[in-house]
Amino acid sequence: MEETQTIESSEIESSSEPIESTEEVVAQEPIATPKLREAKVDVDGHVLQINEKQLKALWGLPDNEELTDKEFKSLVSAYKAQKTADQRSLQASKQEKLVKEIAELIQKNPFELLQRAGYDPRELAEQYLAQAIEEDMLPESEKELRRVRQERDELERQYREEMTRREQEQVEQAQAQAQQEITSQIIESLENSTLPKSADVVRRIANYMLIAEQRGLSVHPKQLIPLVEEDFRNLNSQILKSMDSTNRINYIGEDLLKQIRQEDLARLKKPTSNSVQSQPRSSRETTKKITKEEWRKQLAERIKS
Repeated sequence: MEETQTIESSEIESSSEPIESTEEVVAQEPIATPKLREAKVDVDGHVLQINEKQLKALWGLPDNEELTDKEFKSLVSAYKAQKTADQRSLQASKQEKLVKEIAELIQKNPFELLQRAGYDPRELAEQYLAQAIEEDMLPESEKELRRVRQERDELERQYREEMTRREQEQVEQAQAQAQQEITSQIIESLENSTLPKSADVVRRIANYMLIAEQRGLSVHPKQLIPLVEEDFRNLNSQILKSMDSTNRINYIGEDLLKQIRQEDLARLKKPTSNSVQSQPRSSRETTKKITKEEWRKQLAERIKS
């Protein structure tokens, strides 16, 4: 019995030794917290700063929802619009409160209103009384002369204001009439051109006319048609040269490509008189046909060159 107990005791002691694990312990890297995007908005001269988390909370979005740059910018724009509206509403409320306060002071305590405006009510009252006494002491003829002068000054002021208003109206009418005439001339000039009657074309021609006028030159819209045509030709050429074959075809469009193909086929089917005489019949009959894809590649190469 003693030997059995001794063996069991040794087994227990040996089992109490620390067991080394053969597995390698992999160190876990800390999870990087994504940096919140921030934005600054200007609301009537006040710069406000807001981050992505605050925007999500403001619009009731979950914190873990990912936003694209476009969505983030849209939320910032909406935040700016809301803050601008709040600011305008606050200003309007303050203005309304001030108007009511001034109206109450005029009725109940005008002296306090004068003091707030920076005037001394006592001094103003003394000046008013002195002026009233001085006018009362004047002879009737002098009083009448002053009254006539005041009426004359008032009539002159009204006349000046009326003339200014009429002159402004005449200038605006002349500008509107000139703009209408120029627009009509431009549209009429586009009748016999390859340019479309679009707002961009009219704007370009009007801009060239303005430049010519600033340089002391008088030009008609018809004289500027070739210049604008060249502008669009150069612009389209630069765009097409910067594209690959597929994008060139997409830029031109299927309808226009179909029209160009039909014109090319019609031209191939109708050879010139010189080519008919110089080529034998057999060569014309053995003309190689091309597929639609081959024609597209040839067209893309022609546009590129």
